[in-house]
Amino acid sequence: MKRILILIVLLLLPVWTASAQGELQVGAVFDGKVVPATAMKETFIRSSRLETYHLELYRSVSFTGDDQVLAEVSRRVLADAERASDQEIHMKEGRLAYAILTFEDGGRGNRFVCFQCVSKVGSHAVTLVYMTGPATLDDLRRLFRSK
Repeated sequence: MKRILILIVLLLLPVWTASAQGELQVGAVFDGKVVPATAMKETFIRSSRLETYHLELYRSVSFTGDDQVLAEVSRRVLADAERASDQEIHMKEGRLAYAILTFEDGGRGNRFVCFQCVSKVGSHAVTLVYMTGPATLDDLRRLFRSK
C-alpha cells in the first residue's frame, strides 16, 4: 500500500508543478504552446540542493525566437506582472529586456518569474525561469551578485 501511495505521489508531482505555472500566462511557454518543446532547452530541479538558496523548485527554458515569438512571450510576462506583488521590469528600445516578478504564495513562500532577452537583428535569445520557495527578491539579488 505504501508503495502504491508513493507511486501516485511521484506521478502527480509534475501535474502539481505544472498547475502552479498554469495559473500564470507564462505557463503556456513552459508547456510548449508558444515555442515547441523540441526547440527549447529546459532545466528542472526539485531537490534538497536548492535549500541553500531558499528555493524548492527551479525550472527554466531557453530558446531563440523571431519578433513574433518575442512579442507573444513579452505579452504574457507583462500580463503576469499586473498580478505580481513585486516587480522589476526593464525595457530596451521599446522591447522587454528583462523582468523579475514576485508572487506571494499564501504563506508557503514566494513564486518568481524571471525573464531575460538578448536581441540581435531578427533573432532573440530568451530565458524564462520559474522558481518557488521561501526566498525573497532580495535573497535572489544577493545570490546573483555573489556569482
